[in-house]
Formats: sequence, C-alpha cells, structure tokens
Amino acid sequence: MENNKSFDYDLRIGIFGAGGVGKSSITIKFTHNMFIEEYDPNVEDEYTKEIELNDKKILLKVLDTTYPQEIYDPFPRWVEYSQVFVLIYSIIDKYSFDEILNYHNYSIKKIRKDYPKILIGNKSDLTMKREISIKQGKELARNLNCKYIETSAKTGENINQLFYESSLLAFEELKNKENQKSKSKSKSKSNEKEKRKMFINVKIIYFKTIYLI
Repeated sequence: MENNKSFDYDLRIGIFGAGGVGKSSITIKFTHNMFIEEYDPNVEDEYTKEIELNDKKILLKVLDTTYPQEIYDPFPRWVEYSQVFVLIYSIIDKYSFDEILNYHNYSIKKIRKDYPKILIGNKSDLTMKREISIKQGKELARNLNCKYIETSAKTGENINQLFYESSLLAFEELKNKENQKSKSKSKSKSNEKEKRKMFINVKIIYFKTIYLI
C-alpha cells in the first residue's frame, strides 16, 4: 500500500502516442470534464483525479507525455513511472497508427518486456475522415495482446471506460508486485530458517565427532 494518508492507493497511467492524436484532450476530458482543441504538444504534464475502485479510495495520476523528437529514444522516466500504458492513435491519421508499433517495439518494450496496456483509436466522432478501420485497430490490439477501445474526447465517448479499464489494469499490476514482494520475503525467511537448521546440524555433528575422538 502506498504511503498516502488520504488514499488507499496511488495508481499511475502513462498516455503515449504521436503528436496531435488527442492525448491532452482525452486526459483533460476525464480529469476536468472539458474539451480543449488547442494545446501545446511540447508540454508534459501530470493530472490527478480521485476515484473509487474495488471499494478502495484511489488517487489516479495520469501522465500526459510529449511526443519525443526521436521515436527510438526509450524515455525511461516515462516508462518506469507508468503502471499501465495507454497507446493512442488517431483514426484519421495513418501515421499515428503506424507509430504505435514503434513505441511498442523500440521504446517501451526495451525497458518493460511485458507491460499492461490498452490500445485507443481516438477521434471516433470524425468517422467520415476515417483512415484506420475498426478491424485494423482490433488486429493491432490482438498483436499487442491488449484491449481495443475507440474514443472521442470531443463527445466523451468511452472516455470513462478507457480510464476505468486502465485503472483496473494498474491496480492489478500494483497488487501483483505486492504479492511478488510478499512471496520473496517469505522465501527469504524460509531460506534463513534452512540455513540455521544446517548450521545447528553441523555443530551437532562436529561435537559428536569431537566426543567420539
């Protein structure tokens, strides 16, 4: 459990994607229930929102990342920060769709071989300008082994679902790590007990040998 007096847990979600796909718009729609059309794509920011999940009080932290100048830069701080990754492309921009695999293969995967993620096709309100079909989105999600959701920051379509699903994944990731730490401590204690038993047995054998001599 996080050391936070007001909340049971802190959960951290990283928002990744090419410039102009709507990362900030999606984040602010969720955290402030506002739709913004103009923003500086070079500004990285963190937003917070209080939510309840599994009867727990959660402080949800959302990192709205900037698009790196060099896509192959692994930006370790962003990757290490996030418990779950939201990979976003715009359904009206094929380039942003193609860049998702660059994020996965050349950036995030270098640091986190197996990581929880959700694939998002944003700007579903602009369906008449669509360049990427729902089928293509689902196929990419299958390749990445993750869920696929189409959203619209403008209309609010599936925004709450996106962050609910992401929060569940982040919570599961946190609990898995807690369980791993607990198992590691138990194993360490068990090993210490075995070492002490071996040491005692060695002493007994040693003294028996001395006595016999």
